[in-house]
Amino acid sequence: MTETNIRYEPFPVRRILFLQKAEVLEQQRALVSVYLGKELPDASITFAGSIDEVPGGGEFDVVITPTLPWLPQALARLAGYRWMHFLSAGVEKIWAMDFDKARPLMTKSSGVHGAPMSEYAIGAMLYFTKQFGYFHDQARRGEWQRAWLDELTGKQLTVLGLGHIGQCLVRRAKAFDMEVAGTLRHLRPVAQVDRVVPLAEIGSELARTDFLVCCLPLTEETRGLVDEALLGRLKSGAVLVDISRGGVVQGAAVLKSLDVGILKGAALDVFEQQPLPPASPLWRREDVLITPHVSGTTPHYLEKALDVFLDNYNALKLGEPMVTLVDQEAGY
Repeated sequence: MTETNIRYEPFPVRRILFLQKAEVLEQQRALVSVYLGKELPDASITFAGSIDEVPGGGEFDVVITPTLPWLPQALARLAGYRWMHFLSAGVEKIWAMDFDKARPLMTKSSGVHGAPMSEYAIGAMLYFTKQFGYFHDQARRGEWQRAWLDELTGKQLTVLGLGHIGQCLVRRAKAFDMEVAGTLRHLRPVAQVDRVVPLAEIGSELARTDFLVCCLPLTEETRGLVDEALLGRLKSGAVLVDISRGGVVQGAAVLKSLDVGILKGAALDVFEQQPLPPASPLWRREDVLITPHVSGTTPHYLEKALDVFLDNYNALKLGEPMVTLVDQEAGY
């Protein structure tokens, strides 16, 4: 039985500890109170924006939290807690943190990034296909120079990582009549994906790829995965879109692939070092679109993350498998 299929003995959620950065907590307190109060009217919610605000010796049914740097110290003040729900979809930071990860249930907010990040990827593909950067620069110079533009119709999109984000992207890409291939750790058919392959067998798909979008989590298995060798197998003139986690794609490999013409463009939202250093050669290139790790941002983020928490709570209440358990073996 895989971890995601494990059923847990239901328990009531009456005491909730909500952790957040102090400056963000004041913006979120009222929304959290109202949102959770509708579904859990008998639950009390304790808010803490710092270690000192965490009640010493407190016992809670669930701790709702981002992957805060002071999370281990906050948890150490508690007498007990049964469940941790992370407000982020990515939880790679917790593995280096000193707290017990085997005892409590741990869930994450998978799915919150599906809409914004898939929209970002479509926008990035259109940016290069319709030469928006070229026309923007031309407009600033007051120039009128026409150019023949390409289209997404009939092009192949290859998605590294067909999770929540990847599948949202597939649905949007199909609206443009694109061919779609993608990778999964555990092979199974995925709606609207023409070909699902294991990562180790992606080479044949890369050779006919027009757009490569990386949606992979950062694990020991994926760190540095998109390297010179992988990019070298792409169809010449492909576009890379990186909306994964900093460290999956090697920046030096992207630069070389651009310089030799394997890539005609790259949209990069995450980097091995963030913020991207001012001296990075990725800056100021006409063939690179750089954004400061914003592809997953949305004004609806907190509501979506709380919805995922409530989905897990409702599953737990019914004795069903929780829907977004952290897979400790896989690392995400």
